[in-house]
Amino acid sequence: MHMFTLYKPNSKNTGCAFSFKIGVHGKDKEPCIYVNAIQQHSWNEKTRNGSFSENAKNPDKTITFKLNEVEAAGLIYAVSEYVEYKAFHSYEDNKTTINFKPYSKQDGTKAFSLSVVKNSALKFGVGFEMSEAYLLRAFCEKVLNELFEYRINSQKQSN
Repeated sequence: MHMFTLYKPNSKNTGCAFSFKIGVHGKDKEPCIYVNAIQQHSWNEKTRNGSFSENAKNPDKTITFKLNEVEAAGLIYAVSEYVEYKAFHSYEDNKTTINFKPYSKQDGTKAFSLSVVKNSALKFGVGFEMSEAYLLRAFCEKVLNELFEYRINSQKQSN
């Protein structure tokens, strides 16, 4: 179940869709955040709509990764303080960089950009309006609260 998705197609056909969902991780079944990104497949000039679904099953056009609790807290801090947050994932032969940084739009409005690069070649990016950044922050806070509740309840059951 996706908690929220940002679809950001564009006429240059370089847009991305990012979805954020709560999941369970590993043997301990702890709540965690999964992020999935899909590169835009096409643009329809008539309807001014972009399409992503054709790339959903293409491993060269998608990426999925898990955010741990420290990374979720880093995103919360970045949004709260309007600062940059970077993370790096290494899994098997894959290396992924995550960069969430503030920028000013042409009209001076504050915003964020999220850039995810896998193995220096596969690139995904999306802009966040401040309202969307606050939504991401609230989602991360909710997942962290669920994680802490899960750990507290697990600890109570084992005592």
